[in-house]
Amino acid sequence: MFSTAMPFFWIVIFSSATWAAHAQQLPAKGPALQWLDISNTGTFSAALPCPIPLPSAARPPTAMTTKIPSDADVARALQAGPLARTGQPPRSAPLRPSQARIAIWGDSHMAAAFFSEEWVRQLQPASVPLSSRFIHPGVGHGGVRALVRKSCFSGPWAREMAYANADAAAAPGPGMISLVAKGPGATLALDLRDAQGRAQQRVLQVLYHGKAMGTDAASADGTRLAISVDGENEVLVTLAGQAGPQALTLQARAAMSTLQIRVVSGAFRLQGIELTPTSAPGGLHIDLFAYPGATMAGWANSNMAYLSTWFAKQDYDMAVFAFGTNEANDPRFSLTQYRDMLDRALGNFRQVFPQTQCVLIGPGDRGVRVPLASADSTQAKPKPGQELLHFSRIHQQIGQVQAQMATQHGCLAWHMQTAMGGAGSAYAWARNNPALMAPDLIHFTPAGYRELANTFLRDFGVEKTP
Repeated sequence: MFSTAMPFFWIVIFSSATWAAHAQQLPAKGPALQWLDISNTGTFSAALPCPIPLPSAARPPTAMTTKIPSDADVARALQAGPLARTGQPPRSAPLRPSQARIAIWGDSHMAAAFFSEEWVRQLQPASVPLSSRFIHPGVGHGGVRALVRKSCFSGPWAREMAYANADAAAAPGPGMISLVAKGPGATLALDLRDAQGRAQQRVLQVLYHGKAMGTDAASADGTRLAISVDGENEVLVTLAGQAGPQALTLQARAAMSTLQIRVVSGAFRLQGIELTPTSAPGGLHIDLFAYPGATMAGWANSNMAYLSTWFAKQDYDMAVFAFGTNEANDPRFSLTQYRDMLDRALGNFRQVFPQTQCVLIGPGDRGVRVPLASADSTQAKPKPGQELLHFSRIHQQIGQVQAQMATQHGCLAWHMQTAMGGAGSAYAWARNNPALMAPDLIHFTPAGYRELANTFLRDFGVEKTP
């Protein structure tokens, strides 16, 4: 028996035989590099201009046709079929954070960033900046709070996710999301300045999937991009013609405030932007790779040899996987298939990060809104108790499977549903004042995410910053 030390969260002790079975690391080989010098002046101070969208016709207000079930209905549902609680990890001696490097993959619960922001708020002084390395291509999507102050898109872009798209799984970016230009003219602009409006980045990398140049006229010249920094003149660059993971390194004369990428010709699959992470004594480093709708299947489906190239120079102390809500939403959900998928996904994770501690965060409790008796009524139609706890039951099963698979793969498991109080707690959280659950009974309010984050820290015995 042995334990692996890390400076942030308590590490479970697990069998060395189990660990060795999953410690076959892929070769650490980074992406092919191409350099581009940028002679910007560093005087940009304006806001990032974005195309103004066409106004849409105003929709008439929709009458409420559903409501949150009453406490009595929820109590009857629980009495009809009580659910066992999923256990949480035991507490350890308190630890203090120190330069912990954390990666978070997840769905909309993590993409909103309220959970991880509460970690940072509790674990390091406000004067110490958070360090991050990656901006993933989910930036700009509703519900994704990213490192950039602002993002603008125009032209034929499409996002493809590794959990659902074969091309994205064959060539996965670090966040397992690809931003794909479907034709010339696709333009992306990012405001890279920090929350105080300061430009920090003099060197960054544009990560993309390279395709070998063909012999036809359309691809003979390869992919051409027009790069503009700080709103200054565009610089044309032809991307390298070899296939596989590629990185275009931009080295600027002065720190960059804004970056614009316009596709002039050829195919372009953007995998993300790699920043030069800031570092400070005692500071946390968190890379957030979360996207609404995502599932753990991205890790089960993706090409691990390709994925590992993005992490050749970045290891993590801890990886967090916060999935389960979208898996449970599938009407064809099978517990057996979910267990098999999670086993493959964690086995793949261990190929890339054999020594990284991991924590599986199970989904929170989920409720069901019930229809009103009529459009002008405040009374709900009766609904069988089984339906009120439909998702609660599936989420509990997912939490149990995650706990089993976590043990097999040298990870920890923590269940949001248990932290909330178990089955049916979504209804109580929605009625709390202030509300901790969003009206959809799936997501949480900012206060709810902060409550969960603090419960996580307490359950793991992590000592907060005074």
